[in-house]
Amino acid sequence: MSSHRSDKARRTGGRKGPRAGHSPAPDAAPSAFAAWFGRHRALVPVLFALVVVASIRLRIADIPLERDEGEYAYAGQLILRGVPPYSLAYNMKFPGTYYAYAVILAAFGQTSWGIHVGLLCVNAVTTLILFSLARRLLGELGGVTAAIAFAFLSLDRAILGVFAHATHFLILPALAAFLLILRPAESRRLLTLLGAGALIGLAVMMKQHAVFFLPLAIMIVCWDDLVEVPRRIGGAAVNSALLAAGAAIPFVLLIVVFAIQGVVGRFVFWTIRYAKEYVSQVPLSSAWLAFASAWQEITAANWPIWLLAGFGLLSVWFGKWPGRVRLFASGFLVAALLAIAPGFYFRTHYFIVLLPAAALLAGVGAVTIERVLGRMISAGAARAAAAMIFVILLGMYVFGERTYLFSIGSRDFSRTRYGANPFVEAPAVAAYLRGHTAPGDRIAVIGSEPEIYFYAQRLSATGYIYTYPLMEPQPFARRMQEEMIQQIEAAHPKYLVFVSISTSWLARPESDKTILEWTKRYADQCYDVVGIADIYSLRQTEIVWDVKAATYQPRSQNLVVTLRRKSDAPCATAH
Repeated sequence: MSSHRSDKARRTGGRKGPRAGHSPAPDAAPSAFAAWFGRHRALVPVLFALVVVASIRLRIADIPLERDEGEYAYAGQLILRGVPPYSLAYNMKFPGTYYAYAVILAAFGQTSWGIHVGLLCVNAVTTLILFSLARRLLGELGGVTAAIAFAFLSLDRAILGVFAHATHFLILPALAAFLLILRPAESRRLLTLLGAGALIGLAVMMKQHAVFFLPLAIMIVCWDDLVEVPRRIGGAAVNSALLAAGAAIPFVLLIVVFAIQGVVGRFVFWTIRYAKEYVSQVPLSSAWLAFASAWQEITAANWPIWLLAGFGLLSVWFGKWPGRVRLFASGFLVAALLAIAPGFYFRTHYFIVLLPAAALLAGVGAVTIERVLGRMISAGAARAAAAMIFVILLGMYVFGERTYLFSIGSRDFSRTRYGANPFVEAPAVAAYLRGHTAPGDRIAVIGSEPEIYFYAQRLSATGYIYTYPLMEPQPFARRMQEEMIQQIEAAHPKYLVFVSISTSWLARPESDKTILEWTKRYADQCYDVVGIADIYSLRQTEIVWDVKAATYQPRSQNLVVTLRRKSDAPCATAH
């Protein structure tokens, strides 16, 4: 008995046990922490990777906006000023990303830095959602691998990962929807399915292409009701209907809001009628070449991670994986490929939609390696070896891209990625406009540089913030040109900015050049040149203002010309 008491005394340090109503002994705290850490230890490497990725993103967060970002930023800025989408900024995309930008601008400020910090947050949340989803399907190793693979794949320079494209905002609600759908079937409730559907509808609001994820969601629900829990045909029908109803909610709300704001007509024209013409311009015969070119570009630097994903794709079909995992991993891949296909343009940032599927398959690949090695060595050693293989593959990418990831400046990266496009010069042009106009003054940018409107914080004299549609071989082109001319002449803006850079127009031999001919006449008759930005090399730009601009002799054809109206009196020219 005395021996028992002395052992107990040694274990408790000679102290008495806690009395009723008092806190437990201090040694209970480490046990609680150990339990928490045991449940969440897989999150540690993911958080470490997110810190690394965040440091890289923050280093170049002040990178100048490119065109798509300029469009979203200007539209978001207008929303914050109470101006609805499609009234002063026309485009064929659904407006979800406009509202997302408005939130980011309100939270982080109306600067390129604030926008890219907002993207950092969106990317981090997306990574954590993918981690939760992949861990549920693949276990801890698969979840960690998928999350880290996605974090670095979505950072890649070729896929334009540091620019806040709509595809980043699309995949966040899409993955959140599947996180709800892939819960155990018996834990689903009516609100869960409606919520999942609404999230997919929100993804579609970010970009129409996300509609291809809705059939996948319905397939998974039907799989659970008809295969995992057989003979629930009625349940499959009801659950599918709930998903579809939820997906319709954002669209119905949007139409109601737009009806109140009076922009339904323009919304329908740009996102349906014109969009139909836009996606009909590239022939099917050109599709494969465009896809192959983009694929080669986006996998050039991070091919080791894509190689692991390819191994995972083979493994998920030829290995022993549950049907639910096989359905989701393969189905997400197919849905993402369909989402990047409309129009057959295959621009590299479209492939961001594909990254969650690639990352998930990389997780499958890592788990498969662990299983194979587990037949030869201990389970712990197999897991460590599989993790080390992934780290080596990731390290190959990081080492190869070390200049981009750790040293290149934001302006230099913009120039090397986008050539003579005037993204680096746009802030200077906008600063001049902002300094020489009042907040109520209108300006017009004749070209496809909406970022200038955003930086200048001035309203556009025309809704045509892009001139690409005017140059396309589509039936609305001439009508669009005439409307743009009428809007500018009616507003007679204090300043014009003419962008004489081919990539801001993409004119073709068969393009209608009416708008260009009118611009020359209108500018000569009604405006004086007060600024020229001459991009005569990738490293050098000459920007001159006022008196110097009047006599400046350009050294290149890549010009951004700023003009001030000669008189406040109305001015128009025949066209």
